[in-house]
Amino acid sequence: MTLTLPGPTRAALGAWIEVRGEAPGPLFPPLSRTAGTDRLSAGGLYRIVRTLGRRAGVPVRPHGLRHAAITEALTLMGGDVRAVARYSRHRDLRVLTLYDDARTDLAGEVAARVAGSL
Repeated sequence: MTLTLPGPTRAALGAWIEVRGEAPGPLFPPLSRTAGTDRLSAGGLYRIVRTLGRRAGVPVRPHGLRHAAITEALTLMGGDVRAVARYSRHRDLRVLTLYDDARTDLAGEVAARVAGSL
């Protein structure tokens, strides 16, 4: 699958590659030489995100960033679940409808309309 990278993402990756170098190997190496692997682990990524969040005064974790990005994508795409499924790579659209329901409070809107019609 080919992914389209927006300009700011390409620029950020280009800047990282300038720092990392163009030698063969993983794009993101581990944080420590004793990691026992040649690439950044999920745990290493988690620690980076939590540390940067603490510095900014915001409690955050990687999945929370993903959730926020998907919710924002739904808002920007006017609730187009199919388009956002391509972005998020969710296979099951039901997962995205949960994100969308939380974003728009559809249940609350329906309840208010039902209550008003009684």
